[in-house]
Amino acid sequence: MEELKSNLEKNNLLQSQLTRIQSLIDIIYLVNVTWLYVFSLIYPLFGIIFGVIISQGSISQYGQKIGRTCLILGVVNLVLLIISVVIFIALGGVLSKLIPYSI
Repeated sequence: MEELKSNLEKNNLLQSQLTRIQSLIDIIYLVNVTWLYVFSLIYPLFGIIFGVIISQGSISQYGQKIGRTCLILGVVNLVLLIISVVIFIALGGVLSKLIPYSI
């Protein structure tokens, strides 16, 4: 009977440790995925290249979903960057005609 209690306590301890390890793995996974998304937003070329590599090379559905998300974030950011540069150039041309130069 005493041996059964000892084995049950060991089993509970192992189950608790496995749960903690799984929680730590989930936290590390979420932090890594978050940084991939942040880099995809900051550097659109990184998002596009990394998104293509992960979405095409990953076996799991989770990896393909992360790759597609990085790809979408990279493309959207690149399009927004191009639009903002075009608007900046157009406004610069208009403002240079409105403001007279004085030397």
